[in-house]
Amino acid sequence: MSGECIRVVGPRLRVGIVGAYLAARWLEPGRILELSPEPEEEHGEFLTRPNVHRFHGEIGLPIEKVMERCGGAPAFCTPAECADGATNLPFSAIGLANRGVDFHQYWLRADQICDQPELMEFSLSLALDRAASPAPASRIAQLPVEFGVRLDRALYGGALIAFAEECGARTIGDEGGCLTIDCSDAGGAPQWTGDAISVGQIPQLPGMEWHILSSMVQRLVGLTAPLAASNPERDEWNRLAAAQSERMGDMLELLSIDDPLATERLALRRKVEVFGACGRIPSEDYEVFTQSEWLAALWFRGLRPRRYHRMADNMVEAELIDWMEQLRTQIGQITKEITGQVQAA
Repeated sequence: MSGECIRVVGPRLRVGIVGAYLAARWLEPGRILELSPEPEEEHGEFLTRPNVHRFHGEIGLPIEKVMERCGGAPAFCTPAECADGATNLPFSAIGLANRGVDFHQYWLRADQICDQPELMEFSLSLALDRAASPAPASRIAQLPVEFGVRLDRALYGGALIAFAEECGARTIGDEGGCLTIDCSDAGGAPQWTGDAISVGQIPQLPGMEWHILSSMVQRLVGLTAPLAASNPERDEWNRLAAAQSERMGDMLELLSIDDPLATERLALRRKVEVFGACGRIPSEDYEVFTQSEWLAALWFRGLRPRRYHRMADNMVEAELIDWMEQLRTQIGQITKEITGQVQAA
C-alpha cells in the first residue's frame, strides 16, 4: 500500500476536518497527505452533532481540549428554519419511555384527560438549550442527554489543521497521482469518481456540514483496498453517500414544504402517514437524524397522531397525571442545578 497520496482542498475548516481524520487514521510511512486549505476562514459559529465525541476519540484529540482552545459550548439541538418559522430539534429523547412505550404516547393520553403543557416542555435537551447560563460539559456527561458542540469556525479549523500537520500531513507541494478530495460546495450528493471525491451540496441546516464531512472521511478510511484498486469500495462509498443524502433530503422537505401530507418523497410520506395514524416514526437505513429530531419536526409542522398506543393505558389516570407533573418538575430542577454550577463558579 505504498506510494498512495491524498490531497484535500477547499475551505479551511472543511479541509481541517477531513485532514485531521486522515492524518490520524490513514497516514503512515509510504503515504502522503497534502492539505491545501483556502485563505483564512471567516469567524462564525459552527455546529457539530453528537458524533463529534466519537470522531475526536478516534483521532486522539479530546473534544474537551478543543472546546477550551476554541471557545466551544455544548449544543443540545438542531436549530431549524422552516415553513412555519424557527424551531429547535432536540438530539435526545423527549420525556422518558415507560414500559417500552414512547413518552409522547403517554402525553397524548394524558392530554385527553386534562390539558398538558406542550410536549416540548418535557425535553431536557431543549430546557438546557434555553437556559440563560451555559451548562458545563463535565456535568452534562452525567445526564441522559446527547450533545454536540458549538465552536468558532476559524479557531476550530486552525486547531484541526495544526493537529493534522503534527501527525505528518503537509500543506505545501504538488504531488502527482493523488486522490483529490474537494470540500467545496458542489451539486448533488458526495461523489467518488476516478481520482476525485466531491463533497456535494451542503444543506443549509446547522450540523449538516459537520455530519457530511466527518462521515465521508470515516467511510473512506473504513475501506481497506488500495486506492488504485478500489472500484467495489468506491461503488459502496457512493451508495452510502447517496443514502445519507436522501435521509437529509427527507428532513429538509418536511421542514420546508407547505403541506407535509403532499410530499412525493416515499420515505418521508411513510413517516408522515404512520406518525399521523399511531404516533410511530418509521426508521430508514442510514438515518441521519434522531427519533427525537423527527418527532419535534413532525410536531412543529402541526402533525398529530389520530390515536395513542394502547399500551399507554397501562397506567391508571391518577398515576399518569402525577408522573407527568413529576417529570416536568424534574426537568426544571436538573436544568437549574446544572446551569447553576456556572453561576456559582
